[in-house]
Amino acid sequence: MAIFRKRPQRKVSFEGSWMVLTGTHEEKPLMARFDTSAEQLKGRYSIQIGVAIPLNNPTPEGWPTPEEDAQLGKIEAKIVSKAAKESVLAGVITTGGMREFVLYTNSANWIEAYHNSLSAEISTHAVQVMAKTDPDWSVYKSFVS
Repeated sequence: MAIFRKRPQRKVSFEGSWMVLTGTHEEKPLMARFDTSAEQLKGRYSIQIGVAIPLNNPTPEGWPTPEEDAQLGKIEAKIVSKAAKESVLAGVITTGGMREFVLYTNSANWIEAYHNSLSAEISTHAVQVMAKTDPDWSVYKSFVS
């Protein structure tokens, strides 16, 4: 699972409250989108959850194929709907053959059941979930400044 500690090289555009970034991370192409309106929740949510989905058949550049991208769209909808009462989706990062969903929450007691439920319902891809205390939203801030 990718943990981003330094700002990637980037080009930025906006779609509504979502900031879209393209660039590189560790010399690999990167595309990310972050919800700039999520920052208002920073004081309420202090635990960062990373849901990483390794790509099954990435292109040589590490991107999903169009077919896999469609699957990832359905996976994203499931990730968000299952966590909606407990967290906020702050960003989505695709690089190096992986798509990572960055969520923030204020309680960790539901995360293991969430991971188990996602793993049981998503049969097309492996699901990796990690959580860490991040009151400063360091992953978010590494992309949104």
